[in-house]
Amino acid sequence: MRLIEASSPSLQPDETVLSFRAQERLSIEPDYLLEFTSPRPDVDLDALLGSEVNVSIDTGAGASRYFQAYAFGALDTGQLQNLFTYRLELGSWLSFLIRNQNCRIFQDLTVPQIVEQIFGGYPQASFRFDLSRDYAVREYCVQFLESDLTFVKRLLESEGLYFFFEHTASQQTLVISDTQQFADLDAPYATLQFLPDGEEHRAIAGREGIQRIHRTRTVQSTNVVLRDFDYLAPGKSLEVDARNAQDTLPGRELELYDYAAGYTDLQRGEWLAQLRLEALQAEAHLLTGSANAMGLATGGAFTLTGHPDAQRNRRYVLISTQLSWLADLPNSNAQGTNFVCEYLALADDQPFRPLRLTPWPELPGTHSATVVGPPGSEVHTDSLGRIRVHFHWDRYHSTEEDASCWLRVSQAWAGKGWGFVAMPRVGQEVLIAYLDGQLDRPLAVGMVYNGDNPVPYDLPKDIRYSGMVSRSLCNGQVPQASQITFDDQRGSERLMLHAERDLQQTAERNQSVAVGNHMNLCVARILTITTGAYSPAAADASTSSGSSSDAGVSFKPVANSVTGISNSATGVSNSATGVSNSATGVSNSATGVSNSATGISNSATGISNSATGVSNSATGISESATGLSLSLTGMNASLSGMIVSLTGVSISLTAMSISMTGVGASFTGASLSMVGVSSAMTGFATNFSGLSQTFTGSETSFTGVSTSMRGMNTTMTGISIALTGASTSVTGVSVNLTGSSTSMTGSSQSLVGMSAALTGISLGMTGTSTSFTGMSFSTIGSSTSEIGNATTYTGISISMVDELTSLTNESTSSTDISISMVNSERTMTNELNATNGIGIGITQMNRQNFLGTKQNDTNSQITFIDYKIKNTIKETVKKAYALTTCK
Repeated sequence: MRLIEASSPSLQPDETVLSFRAQERLSIEPDYLLEFTSPRPDVDLDALLGSEVNVSIDTGAGASRYFQAYAFGALDTGQLQNLFTYRLELGSWLSFLIRNQNCRIFQDLTVPQIVEQIFGGYPQASFRFDLSRDYAVREYCVQFLESDLTFVKRLLESEGLYFFFEHTASQQTLVISDTQQFADLDAPYATLQFLPDGEEHRAIAGREGIQRIHRTRTVQSTNVVLRDFDYLAPGKSLEVDARNAQDTLPGRELELYDYAAGYTDLQRGEWLAQLRLEALQAEAHLLTGSANAMGLATGGAFTLTGHPDAQRNRRYVLISTQLSWLADLPNSNAQGTNFVCEYLALADDQPFRPLRLTPWPELPGTHSATVVGPPGSEVHTDSLGRIRVHFHWDRYHSTEEDASCWLRVSQAWAGKGWGFVAMPRVGQEVLIAYLDGQLDRPLAVGMVYNGDNPVPYDLPKDIRYSGMVSRSLCNGQVPQASQITFDDQRGSERLMLHAERDLQQTAERNQSVAVGNHMNLCVARILTITTGAYSPAAADASTSSGSSSDAGVSFKPVANSVTGISNSATGVSNSATGVSNSATGVSNSATGVSNSATGISNSATGISNSATGVSNSATGISESATGLSLSLTGMNASLSGMIVSLTGVSISLTAMSISMTGVGASFTGASLSMVGVSSAMTGFATNFSGLSQTFTGSETSFTGVSTSMRGMNTTMTGISIALTGASTSVTGVSVNLTGSSTSMTGSSQSLVGMSAALTGISLGMTGTSTSFTGMSFSTIGSSTSEIGNATTYTGISISMVDELTSLTNESTSSTDISISMVNSERTMTNELNATNGIGIGITQMNRQNFLGTKQNDTNSQITFIDYKIKNTIKETVKKAYALTTCK
């Protein structure tokens, strides 16, 4: 048998092996070279590639050593005499893994399980595990643009696992182990003698042994410190260390510190730190040497004897061997075998761990992925707001919900139960970065639009818009969204807020709204204002109900205070039909209010107002109305127990019909002008004190009138009076009638101490009590002054044209009153109004209010359009303020 023999389906029997070299090391894939001769210069090199090659070595005494490998390279090397030489580059089946590069994701597997799954893709793979402990399950593990071998080696190194090969005549077996109990070499190589006398490195028969063994020492870190972070327990300290006090240099502490070491509990962290330290210390205590013992093999152990240094006579573990065999030519006279072995060894009490030599793959920036979830889901997340994605480089998954691990999502603001949340939805494209540059720690850092998910605005047309547009769940379409949009068009800037269904606002304390120009509020059904208690649930619009037929405004007890407001309303037309308003327990206070209304036209038809317990206080109010047109149809107004005080008042009434019951009126310094007035008084009692009246072309009809005059001085010029069935009692009366015509029918008058002068009549009435029932009264260009006047109006209809009214210390009580004022101008000082169930439409009204005026309106519905309030303190103009009820 020749020293070296090789067999392969691609090698011919007449091809002879010249040399064989085997280089093997723990945790490094082996490398083999085979040189052979052939009488043919055209050996088919392509046929050799990939073929299995079995090599046998004659170790003497009928024993053989075997190597099994695969051809991965073939080349011509020249010519030897009349033969042609070739070289085959051989490798283990692991070399196939170098040629496969992949991207894939492994979830919830241990490192041995991942390795076994990868090896399962290679039919040539023969391997076994020799493990002394269990290994942690990895929730998420990524192979990215790495060869299968690089990925496997990176994983094994991270867990402190090493590997080597065992060979038989027809098979090579990969052994993956963590044990430090290395088996002895096969006999007779378990014990080797130190033999430094080898002849030219030839193994002399019967004298195989160790020719050289040299100690080496290098400085390595003696302290390893690791640190990591667990986002599920961010406050937990994960710093660990491992120390070797024996090899510490005096006065120097050498430390290896690494962050993001890949653990979330201290026990695993301490284990990893110890692995790193043992790997460094193994490199610090290597022995190198050479031998002619052909049975030396990586991963085996031998015991040395016969060395002059007794400390070296001990057991060693071979961690690397480089074996070289050179066959003699047929005409060689050499004796012995051409063989040499270069080796690296460790004392068997020094643990061996592989160094972390395999780098992590370089990451080319961020990655793109698509959010995934269960079938039919739109948002797939957990309690931490994490998502799952399908990476576009992952060809083994598509839209499965477990295509990746749970990924945290970077948000604009994140705090302890507060911050900003916008969850990526299933189908959206997201950008992925990696914490600390580790593939196994992905993080979603952003979202991007694509062809399936376009931007919500019409770009580039609507480049002026920016903002946020959501989408209703349950397969909401494009219009079904809430949004906040900023319009940055110069001159048309605006902020648009839209709620697809309900909009809820709450303020724990105050809310202020300031509007520089117009403000419009449109409510389709019910507007409810509640005061007196705060509850966020009360602002939940989703609990509101009602139909358009329930349209109305409800005040639950409301207190309004308005100070120093000036409103101006011009050319506004309002129409309200069949509106019912109810106000209960409303208290309004207006101070220093100035209202100006110009060209206002109001129409109210069939309005029913109910106001209970309404208190109005108005102080220093000045009202000015110009060109006012007020039309009230079907109005029923009742004024009971009303006290009106008019001082220096000028009133003009035209074609007016007034019905008064139980009215008490007091006129002081009043000037009254009546043109074409027709008055009907029934059961009328009047008390005039210091009254001056002028009647021109007056016609008066009294029926059942009772008049009492005391101390009255009357002058009548050109008066025609007709009295029918009149009963008159005059005491101490001085009457001067010039051209007077009077007609009284069924009149009862009592005049005591009355002095009346009626010439272009000027009337002054003090403490007068007057009752008007079914009265029609028209006054044009009238000036009236009332002091301490008490008036009760029942079912009164009043029309005032070009009215000028001055009210001093006025107290007015109105129940179900309807008033139409056209071109009315009123000046009121220290006015007090109490109004129940009042409905007022004001057109072209101008009120000038002075300090001290107080007005309280309770349960009142008031519509002011183009309403101007002028205050002596502060003036603010607000146009087109509309509070309307929309159908």
